[in-house]
Amino acid sequence: MRIWRFTCFSLLFGVFLLSVPELTGSAELKIAVEFGTTIRINTSAGKTPQCKVCIRPNTQQLCQSSVVLRSDTLLDFSCSQPENVFTVQIIRDNVIYNIEPKEHKALQKFNRTFIWNLKPPATKSLHLNFSRTGLRQIQPTDSCPDVYMLAVENVSIGRFCQNGTIRQVDVRNAGKLSLEVSGGRALDKKFIGVSLGRLINSLANFHVVLPEKSSTQDFFAPNAFPENAETMWYFTVPQTYYTDVHILSYTVPTCLQPENIPTMKYTWQGKEPLVKLMNVSQPSVEPGNFNLSIKNCKMSGPQPPSQGLMVHFQITAIKRSKGQCEGDLPEKQVLQIHVKKKDPKSACVLKLDSVRMDTITIASGNHFVLNSFDCNKDEVELTVSQTIECKEWRDCASTSFPLTFNYEQQCIPGVLKTIIWLLHGPQNSAVELQSPAGDLRYCPPEDKCNSIILLNVSHVNPGITLGQFCPKGTIQKIQIRESKIAITASVTSFNDRNLATKPVLTYSFTQDISEHYIFTVAPKMDNPTVLATPAWPSGMKASSTVSWIVNLEPQFKSNLKFRNVSQPKCKEVHTNIAVQTIRSQTTLYSTKKDEKMKDLLVPESFYLNMTNCKSPTGAFRAMMEITLQNGTSKLLGIILSIVGVVLVIVTAVGIWFVLRKKKRNKAPPVSVYNPDDAEKEEYKEATTDESDAPLSAPALPVRNAENLVTKSNALLDNELCGYVQGQSTTSGSPKTSEEEGNYETRLCV
Repeated sequence: MRIWRFTCFSLLFGVFLLSVPELTGSAELKIAVEFGTTIRINTSAGKTPQCKVCIRPNTQQLCQSSVVLRSDTLLDFSCSQPENVFTVQIIRDNVIYNIEPKEHKALQKFNRTFIWNLKPPATKSLHLNFSRTGLRQIQPTDSCPDVYMLAVENVSIGRFCQNGTIRQVDVRNAGKLSLEVSGGRALDKKFIGVSLGRLINSLANFHVVLPEKSSTQDFFAPNAFPENAETMWYFTVPQTYYTDVHILSYTVPTCLQPENIPTMKYTWQGKEPLVKLMNVSQPSVEPGNFNLSIKNCKMSGPQPPSQGLMVHFQITAIKRSKGQCEGDLPEKQVLQIHVKKKDPKSACVLKLDSVRMDTITIASGNHFVLNSFDCNKDEVELTVSQTIECKEWRDCASTSFPLTFNYEQQCIPGVLKTIIWLLHGPQNSAVELQSPAGDLRYCPPEDKCNSIILLNVSHVNPGITLGQFCPKGTIQKIQIRESKIAITASVTSFNDRNLATKPVLTYSFTQDISEHYIFTVAPKMDNPTVLATPAWPSGMKASSTVSWIVNLEPQFKSNLKFRNVSQPKCKEVHTNIAVQTIRSQTTLYSTKKDEKMKDLLVPESFYLNMTNCKSPTGAFRAMMEITLQNGTSKLLGIILSIVGVVLVIVTAVGIWFVLRKKKRNKAPPVSVYNPDDAEKEEYKEATTDESDAPLSAPALPVRNAENLVTKSNALLDNELCGYVQGQSTTSGSPKTSEEEGNYETRLCV
């Protein structure tokens, strides 16, 4: 137990000795003081002055809490570690020449401050050259091993550390430069050049040389900025480097005259000064050296420091590759070119006439200077708008014009992504569109175009979209009852700008048409044709009409399928969907209210008409699909039937010739002499029913010829034979009428 008590007492006593080193002994220091130098040794702030410093003269020792030394002196401290209690200031007055900091080895353990009081002549300023150290400004609350502080006219200009970009500081009137060095740290004896220069108007001028690498530097306006005072920064920027200025925080005082509110004033060589308020974007991506000045106003009254002028800003310098495009857009083309960054966060920078923008608009008739920095081609998109106007019919009636864009400003960076043509025709005209490179295909918004170009047709006012279309389809013509429309060509893969010079569509202005929209369609066998009402998937405008003229080749018929139909509720007349053939003018289908749509097989070219009601509740929209079917099977049956009949007739004629030849060989034709009138009357009565025989001649009896032909031949004779009536005469001499006899011969075929 006694051992434990002794150990605890020893530990407590040791801790007490460490906490109050001034009570554990004494220290003796011999201090050498140069001429013109003053050394002040003071008790550190917050320390209890229990340790004394004593000046030991030859006869009497004087002890106190602080001392001022101007010559060599021997000091005694009443504690063994006075560096924990005292701080040291080493002061030089009236400095107008070069500064060479000198260490006092006896005081190296102390926290010490080297102070140089600057006193230029009244008509001069002092230039402090820090090219060997380089300073960087820090916030008033920040610190580093060796801190430089600069004050002018009792105003703190700033706190600085070594190894920065500030190479020189000019000060006017009386000032003070100080260097704080931590205890135990050796003094960095870097030379500071001092020279006299012309008198300046500002409190201080900072000369900054930015490094040849990407960098960001912080700068601060002086604390407690005096009224009407000014501070200047001179920035030297390396070649091919561009600077950005960003204000991170600021406060401005209440000025006696509000129009004199503090501003940032920039000056580049050969340019007019640029003045910016604190609350707006500052210059960006600027090349070359420049000056920046901040000037305070005359304040309306005493204000606390927190409400005075304070500015914290950054200067960023980046090496950039630059592209420049300068020119004029022809006024006659009525063009607008929009240049836009795809990603606002990318390193690419666009500037129009020295103003940084993420989207730039260049208009016809204006001179422009467009600069781009670190911009790859695919980082920038171009949208081109061209207005084509025709006010008088005599200038454009019924004439087709190609839609092309003559891109002359090849130096503008980026990928041409969208071209917009705004067509303005004469009043009450219609627009007719066709594709010179082949028919168009309707492309619903949910489908992919699978082409490098997608066309969107819409009304200029009120911006209603007619639909999207792709190349290589079945729509031959689009007619719109509107004098102002917009055609947007969106390019999905535009590696060749020359594509823009090829006609995308042809347009013409025509007289007013009967429907709001008319599509002329020629379906093909390879793929179904998809059609949809204007503005799909939105509904048609109230009371609007649309018509599709569907042309079929004679050998085809079509299957019309209604894939998706949405009917609104109408107050009065209902919507109408009608299908009518073109050649025969037959109505194949006409909708009735709430009737379910059915697929149709249409045998020829036809019209498909739709009309929305006047005040619909809900959307009227429809999507259709047309599929062709080969109609040659029916025609082939007709042709084969005709061929079959012809073959039967040819065969019958052949058989007749064969049989006729046989009859001539076996039973030659018989000429029958007419009996006297009595026999003739009997014959007439017997043959009254045969008066309808061919050639309507009265028939004469003939011999039975069944012994000459077979029974089947007799049947054939009865089916294919007729009679020819004539007269027989005696050969060699004419006969009288009584002697002449009538005869008939059976003719078989």
